Amino acid sequence: MRKVVYAESSALYEGSSVFPTPEGEVTPESFYALSKMAERHFAEGYRRFQGLNATALRYFCVYGPRQDYRRTIPPVMSAFIIKLSRGVCPTIYGTGEKRRDFVYVDDVNDFHLQCLNDPRTDGGTFNLGSGRSYSIREIFEAVRRLLGSDLEPVHADDLPGEAVETLADISAARALGWAPRTGLEEGLRRSIDYIRERVLIPEGEAGAAR
Repeated sequence: MRKVVYAESSALYEGSSVFPTPEGEVTPESFYALSKMAERHFAEGYRRFQGLNATALRYFCVYGPRQDYRRTIPPVMSAFIIKLSRGVCPTIYGTGEKRRDFVYVDDVNDFHLQCLNDPRTDGGTFNLGSGRSYSIREIFEAVRRLLGSDLEPVHADDLPGEAVETLADISAARALGWAPRTGLEEGLRRSIDYIRERVLIPEGEAGAAR
């Protein structure tokens, strides 16, 4: 049987009050989350009528090298690192008390490779997170400490429609032998190194680094 591994999202849990959140606790609220739910129905349709074996992965907050920092509102890890490195006060939306489950990209890729070779993943749905949550303020403090900065953040109005907390129940993936290996501080150090080498480069060298 043909197989595809596709991306769902932890946004499917945005209406849940169960933490850590297991795969069965599906409570989409936003348009984005509903679009991911529709994707799931399409995958089931292809399985039923076309014999396509689909494995669904629900990513939590994946971070690390090559994270897209060019978005209008970039991911907090990249935004904090880039702005503090440039001597600019970063923005925190809301109080900074919202909590997120951050997982390093290499750990996520470990499970991608497992999905290609492990038939136990066939037809399954798996959360990919670290199983720990940190407040946005805690992430800011960690980045600031690693960079040796004394800048304070600027607070802006909270972004609408965001979950107060995300925290993955990763029992299903752990049962197959997978586990996140990269701690938060090590992941941040690697992210800082990448951004210094590949993003914060002199303007004249930008073309050569692409």
